[in-house]
Amino acid sequence: MNSAMNALKRLLANGPLTAYPTRRSDQALLLRLAAARFAPGRDYTEAEVNDILAEWLDTFCAPYGIDHVSMRRYLVDARLLARDTSGARYRLAAPVAAVEEEPAEVLAQIQRERAVRKRAHLQRSIS
Repeated sequence: MNSAMNALKRLLANGPLTAYPTRRSDQALLLRLAAARFAPGRDYTEAEVNDILAEWLDTFCAPYGIDHVSMRRYLVDARLLARDTSGARYRLAAPVAAVEEEPAEVLAQIQRERAVRKRAHLQRSIS
């Protein structure tokens, strides 16, 4: 298991994210995963960026956990997304490595593993 997968498992171990991570390495991972949502060389409107991020965040964040507007700002601040001077158009600023893990998939895996452990525990307590 690679370090990104381990970090995601740790971040999502207690369920959907409820806030932006405080560790810099976790922030960098989340930003890289978010940047991977965007195609190189394509311009996006602010509304498109918001929609892409909101849809993605909804798959692994608790309601009101991390909002898409803040995530867009973090991506721009990290120079992963470039914004034109009017703030109307966005573009991926630098190539981003392919994403091997999706937070939603990691969260689903954790939930499945937890359900299996719970069933096994119930079986042991019944026996």
